[in-house]
Amino acid sequence: MKNEFDKGGDFELTVLGARGSMPVNGKEFAVYGGATSCYRILAAGEEIYLDAGNGIVNAEIEPSTRITILLTHMHLDHIIGLPFFVALSQKKRSVDIYAESRAGLSVNEALDRLISPPFWPLKVGQYPANVTFHGLPEKTFFIGAVQIEMMEGTHPLGSTIYRLTCSGKSLVYATDFEHTPEGCEALADFARGCDLLLYDAQYTEEEYERCRGYGHSTAQVGFEVGIKADAKKILFVHHAPERTDEVLSNMEQKFKTGTDKVAFAKAGEKIFL
Repeated sequence: MKNEFDKGGDFELTVLGARGSMPVNGKEFAVYGGATSCYRILAAGEEIYLDAGNGIVNAEIEPSTRITILLTHMHLDHIIGLPFFVALSQKKRSVDIYAESRAGLSVNEALDRLISPPFWPLKVGQYPANVTFHGLPEKTFFIGAVQIEMMEGTHPLGSTIYRLTCSGKSLVYATDFEHTPEGCEALADFARGCDLLLYDAQYTEEEYERCRGYGHSTAQVGFEVGIKADAKKILFVHHAPERTDEVLSNMEQKFKTGTDKVAFAKAGEKIFL
């Protein structure tokens, strides 16, 4: 599926899962999807996944490429797809997994807490693929020609916000981010001039008043941050699990009145920067 953002380019993003908190299923979730956070990026010969929610099981992986997974944090909805990711079962595949150490645990130690006996027969590092775990460096690093920058977001136990830049195009992934005045200022600076801002819009303004401290934000705040950052496009992600296609479509249409700058992420759509 393509959307109104598509104009061609060498930087491709596919929405594999945009649901927040937990996966959902049913005909009322067919358009925006029920799978949790996962976004596939192809750029400069690299195949990069942002998070590994159960949306990752829908990935159509490229042959003979290394795969990189950038995890924002270790909450279940962002890693639950890893045991079922087909690339891990391919003996000649190289898979690099990056994440910040949190709660005193490195990325492999944290994943081993969940994906290991008796909860699962194998640890991630025991799959046939050549899996390498990486902590996040303090500064910018590169995956091939793709530049990776990071900032810390406001979320229980923390969450990493990523900026990926390649061939003059850039994308910022700001999920599981709870807005504060200081945080919004920092994010707007971090996202300055990006081609696409993916922003956590799990709550409505009314819901947020009941859910302060849960670590999520609203479309209205995301729009304001995107405008301040001069982002070319804004894609709202991390849809609340109870939000049906009809409700999300109505929210999207009301929000898009007067601007073509925003959209709500839909399952399977491809965006070319």
